[in-house]
Order: sequence, then C-alpha cells, then structure tokens
Amino acid sequence: LEALGAEAIELPAIRIVPRTGSDELRRAVEGIHTYALVCLTSPNGVRLLFEAMAERGRDARALANAQVAAIGPGTARALAEQGIAADVVPERYVAESLVASLEALPLEGKPVLVARAAEARDVLPDALRERGGEVDVVALYETVAEQPSDEEIAAAQDADFITFTSSSTVKNLTEALGERMPKRARVISIGPVTSDAAREAGLEVAVEAERHDIDGLVAALLAAVG
Repeated sequence: LEALGAEAIELPAIRIVPRTGSDELRRAVEGIHTYALVCLTSPNGVRLLFEAMAERGRDARALANAQVAAIGPGTARALAEQGIAADVVPERYVAESLVASLEALPLEGKPVLVARAAEARDVLPDALRERGGEVDVVALYETVAEQPSDEEIAAAQDADFITFTSSSTVKNLTEALGERMPKRARVISIGPVTSDAAREAGLEVAVEAERHDIDGLVAALLAAVG
C-alpha cells in the first residue's frame, strides 16, 4: 500500500501463538505418512507444521502418500516453498469452497489431517467426517487479542479506509477500540466470513475482495478508491 502511495497505519489486532508442543501435533507428525489427505488452511499453519516435522526428522517426503489441499494461493505458495505442490486449491478461498473441491476424492475410511488455527470454524472437518473420512483436527496455533497503543489509535482516527483480513481481526479490534473506532473509514474486507463478522460488529462493509487473499484485498481497496 505504501508503494502505491498510501499512508499505512498498522493497528495490531491479533498475535499468533504457536501450539507446536501439543501431544496431538506430536502424534500427527509421527503418523504424517499415513494420511490420505492433508488440509492446510493458512501460511502460518504450513510454516508451523513443517517446523514440527523438521524437529522430528521429517520433511516433504513424508507427505508422498497424501493428497495435499490448500485453502488458497497464499497457503499453496507456502507449501511450494517447502517442496509441496498443492493438489487442490479451491476457486474461492473459504472452507465451503474447499469442501466442494474435495467432493471427487474418495474418503470413506481414509485418514485425514486438518491442520489449522485453534479457533477455526468446523465446516471443513465436519464435512469430511460426513463423507466417511477419519479426521484428525490439529491446532497448530491460536490467535490472541493484541492491544494497539493509544498513539496508534490516535493516528488511525482520520483514516479513509480500514482493511480487515480475518474475522478475528474484526472482533478483537472493535472490542479493543470500542467508541474509538475510526468514524469515517470505509471498511474493506478480505472475504465473506470477515464481512459477516464486520456486520455483526455493527460495521458497514464498503467493498469485499473478490479474491480472498492479500492481493485481492489490495485490489478491492484500489477499486474503492477509484
């Protein structure tokens, strides 16, 4: 945004806390070669899963027997950096679209790993279980609320636009700022789940990104400016 001429003000709303020491992750990594399908839902998840694998002497070769699904291009790029070409990337980067993209995959009785954030929705694992998959859900990290400083909040009061990249950023920032939310800023949302959270928080969404990633968010902001 700064390269495009914007004055960008960052208000931290969430902080990523790894959960890579859990027993559930240890068991999943030890049996990573047994999964028929591995689903990753964020670049953070990819990074933390491969860090946990490396700690136990495993690398991309351990996923040779699995179909690997990424929820969007950012996650797919993170996988590519680890030497994995995602087998499935849905057209829309939400759990419902990933479920639809996996419909042709036979899952009855097959072991499935869904590696994700602790507070993620259960749309994906529930749908895969309904199709007979033996699903392990492993939390790689959790997002916790971050409190912006008074100086950051003051600097944001004259903002023309505010961008939200997840439902948790909406929830945490609106709770942290309360009546100090920028009054005249137009809301730009990365996707439908984030938009729903914004509306539930009493915000009006000016533009929702067509592509639910950072590039799509920037494009939506440019469209709003235009």
